[in-house]
Amino acid sequence: MFFAMLSRHFVTLIVIILFTVNLLNRRSFKSSGANFFWIMIVSCFVLIIEDIAETFASLYPAMRFWRIFWTATGYTFRSFAALGLLLVVVSPKDRKPYLGIPALVSLILSFTGFFTDIVFGFNEDYEFYRGPCGYVVFAMPIVYLLLIVWVTVKDIIDKKGLGIFIVLLCVLFCLGATAIDATYGGVHLNEAIMISSLFLYLFLYSKDNRSDSLTGLLNRQAYYDDSASYARSIKAVASLDMNGLKELNDTQGHEAGDQALCTIGKCIMDNASDDTYAYRTGGDEFILLFFTGKEDLIRDRLDKIKSEVADKGYSVSAGYSLIDDKTDLNAAVIRSDKKMYQDKSDYYRRAGIDRRRRS
Repeated sequence: MFFAMLSRHFVTLIVIILFTVNLLNRRSFKSSGANFFWIMIVSCFVLIIEDIAETFASLYPAMRFWRIFWTATGYTFRSFAALGLLLVVVSPKDRKPYLGIPALVSLILSFTGFFTDIVFGFNEDYEFYRGPCGYVVFAMPIVYLLLIVWVTVKDIIDKKGLGIFIVLLCVLFCLGATAIDATYGGVHLNEAIMISSLFLYLFLYSKDNRSDSLTGLLNRQAYYDDSASYARSIKAVASLDMNGLKELNDTQGHEAGDQALCTIGKCIMDNASDDTYAYRTGGDEFILLFFTGKEDLIRDRLDKIKSEVADKGYSVSAGYSLIDDKTDLNAAVIRSDKKMYQDKSDYYRRAGIDRRRRS
C-alpha cells in the first residue's frame, strides 16, 4: 500500500525535489517573495505524508485518533499552501499579519474533529462524513486564491503586464483542483499548487533577470523589450541623468558613485506609480516610460524626483516628451534627451563648471 500511495504522489514528489534543489542553488534570487515558496513546498510535502498516514489509519478503527489528526492536518495545510502562494504574489507592503486569518480559521475548525463533527466525523462503520461546516475548510484556500486573482487582475489593469497572466492561469488551475477535491476527493490541489509554484518561480525569475542589480530598477534589456511590447500604450517618455558622477567617482571612489546611483534609483522608484515604468539604461542614465499623457502630472513627478534627489545631496537633470499620433517612441526619446542635456548644461553653467575640462 505504501508504494501505491507513493505512486499516487509521484508527480508532486518529483516537482518538490526539483524545486527544492533549484531554490537552494538560487541564493541570489532577488524577488522578495522567493522565501515564501518554502511555505508551499513544506505544506505540499506535509500533505503527501498526511494522505499516506490518513489512508493507513482509515484501515484500523483503533487508530481513530490519528485519523482525525491527519485529516485535520490535511485541511489545515491546504490553506497554508494557498497562503504561501498569496505571499509570493503580493507586494511586501501588502504582506500583513491578517492574511493569516483564513489559515488560522482552517486550523481551529479542522482540529475540532477531536471534539465534534461540525467539520467531519466517522460513523459507526468508521466511514468518513462531512459535517455542516465541512466545506468551510475548502473555502479558506479558495479565499486565498480569490485574493490572488484580485491582486493579479489589478496588476494587469494598472501595469499592463501581459506576463502576469501566468499568475492568473496558475490560480485558476488551483481553483479547479480545489473544486474537484471538495466534490470528488483526491490530491489534485497538491499537484496544482506545486506545478503552479514552479511556473510562478520561473515567471519571477524572468522578472529578476529584467532588474538592474545595482538600483533595483528595470534594466536596459527590459527597456528594449517593453519599448517594443507596449509601443502603442506609451504616452510619454522622460530621460534622466545624474550630474557629477565622474567627479564623485574621481574624488571619493566608485563605491560612493554606486551609492549615489542607488539613492537616485530609490527616489525614481518611489515616484514611479502604476502608470510608469522606470529603467536604468546606462551608468548614470535613466528612462521613464509613462502610460499617461497628462503633462502636468509628468512634470510634477520629475520635479519631485529632482527635489528628493537634491535633498539626498545629489543632482539629476531631466527632460521629457509626449507621444502623439505623429511621434514615435524613438523620436520622443531623442526630444527628451535633448531637453535633458539642456537641463544639464544649465546645471553646470549655474554651478560654474566648465564641462569641456572633463575627460
